[in-house]
Amino acid sequence: MLESTTPAILIWMALGIALAAIALRSQVRDRRRLRAALVFIVLFTTVRFLRMLPVSWTDPRLIDDFSVAILQLASVQIARVLVFDLILRRVRVPRWAVEAFVIAAYLGIIGSALYKSGVNVTGIFATSAVATAVIGLALQETLVNVAAGISIQFEGSFQNDQFLRYGDIAGWIQHVRLRYTELKTLDGATIIIPNSLLTRSQVTVIGDSYRRSIPLLMPHSFDPQSVIAAVESALCASPVEGVAPQPAPECLVDEMGPGHIKYAVRVWLTKPGQHTSAMSAVNVRIYYALKRLGMPVGDIPQTVELVAPRPAPATMDHKALLRGAHFLRHIGDAELSSLGDHLSHLSYGPGECILRQGDPGDSMYFVVDGTVAIMFKSPDGAETEVKAMGPGDFFGERSLMTGEARTASAVARTRVECCMLNKAGIEDLMHRQPQLAEDVSVVMAHRQMELAGLREKLDLETARQRERESQIQLLKRIQRYFADENA
Repeated sequence: MLESTTPAILIWMALGIALAAIALRSQVRDRRRLRAALVFIVLFTTVRFLRMLPVSWTDPRLIDDFSVAILQLASVQIARVLVFDLILRRVRVPRWAVEAFVIAAYLGIIGSALYKSGVNVTGIFATSAVATAVIGLALQETLVNVAAGISIQFEGSFQNDQFLRYGDIAGWIQHVRLRYTELKTLDGATIIIPNSLLTRSQVTVIGDSYRRSIPLLMPHSFDPQSVIAAVESALCASPVEGVAPQPAPECLVDEMGPGHIKYAVRVWLTKPGQHTSAMSAVNVRIYYALKRLGMPVGDIPQTVELVAPRPAPATMDHKALLRGAHFLRHIGDAELSSLGDHLSHLSYGPGECILRQGDPGDSMYFVVDGTVAIMFKSPDGAETEVKAMGPGDFFGERSLMTGEARTASAVARTRVECCMLNKAGIEDLMHRQPQLAEDVSVVMAHRQMELAGLREKLDLETARQRERESQIQLLKRIQRYFADENA
């Protein structure tokens, strides 16, 4: 027992507690307990110093008891840090239980010190019981909140950084105190909600991902399967910030009404409280998906407002667009005009995937406006941007000319307006202009070497030699592809 130890041993114990408090500072974040222990050690040193003074008013026995009590209080602080912050840190001990342990230890130490000093502890408790009843009636609401706070912490219903919705109030949980819970709202304000309200009312705690549904109204004239396929393809083709890839976005027929079909577009959001930007990105994707089907829309959040399909801009010069592709340099104006009639105008929103590496295809694209990134994914899954395409550039010609799968992906970096040319549109021209195959093969061989150089880090001479060999092989593939189709 500390009471029976000699002053020298007490001093050594005080020194040990001080050193332990200093050593533990690097192990815990909350150092208030360690600072409190050091304050008690300073107070202990002061009391021991008074014990040494030769004055008549000091009672050596009383000072000894008081110094022992101070040392015990310091020990409680160190024990609290060792047990709850280090040994049991993986066990979520409720905060109220930790505080109850400290308070009970304090009361036991103080009560023992008072009893040894000759104070009538029983009388103090009897008197304090009456005072406690009076204070309890005055602080009834506060005690209810404290009891609710203990219940919340004991059950572990709320955790810091969870998104909580209570009535018209919504925000991230910052702290769960004994008396109240602190929320940080979407506007950055701090809201204090008494714990008793949270235990008596319906509260929604939103998890890491949650589902949102967007209603969509379309007339019966549009094939439901085409609408569903277009919307799901647009949302799944490339990631949308704040939308979970799994479960995958889906479009369902929700209701068959008079004059319209009601669809429900369902997505899982991953950032509670920040759904506005994610829903905006989803709506933009849906807009462009329906526009490419000839279903341009006015207002997407609640209702799709149909207008007459708009043709490609009247100012677009298809001949100038095609002339920008240098492999068409030998084509006359009349043939370019005829080829332009086969172009299909398409629009894509930022982040949408226009082409995906590995997918089959028989078309190429001419960029009218915006920026398109050509992305190559290596076998190890790393994706690299090979080139950025702007107005006047073209891509996808390899699949158009050979029927092979896409060798790279094309992703819209901004809003993109482009024109698509498929095999049926260029097939007749290929038979009437045989030199076109050679011109295209040169372009394709050069771009193929750009990808090979990225994969294999080829030197310049090796790349040129392989480009010449590749051009000859590609020319044979193109001629065979269109010859087989014609046959």
